[in-house]
Amino acid sequence: MHRSRLLDRGLGVVWVYPEVVVYNSRGVPQKRPADTPVKVRITKMEDRSSTAELPGQVTSKVVKITARQAPVGAWAKVVYEGEEWDVAVPPYFTPGVSKSTAHVEFTLRSRNKTGEA
Repeated sequence: MHRSRLLDRGLGVVWVYPEVVVYNSRGVPQKRPADTPVKVRITKMEDRSSTAELPGQVTSKVVKITARQAPVGAWAKVVYEGEEWDVAVPPYFTPGVSKSTAHVEFTLRSRNKTGEA
């Protein structure tokens, strides 16, 4: 059952590879993205962007994401609109006034691309 149109029926989708803990050959724990992604329905809001107009300049975009639940962390890998994005700000959970308004918010930054073809 959908409780919130904004949180449960968002038009965007991201694929999140949640962070997992693996142990190296010395038994030291290390965090890395999982091998299997999780599909998360999201609502996005454009935050800021800059477009490369000349060769050598850099294009960057920042979007704010709101989702009911998302297994996002500092070491998670996020694929949005067919490209890998970096988690720019640690996600924060907002409990809301009730279960219908509880959600997770996080910010994604595109991986910079130069204007060269």
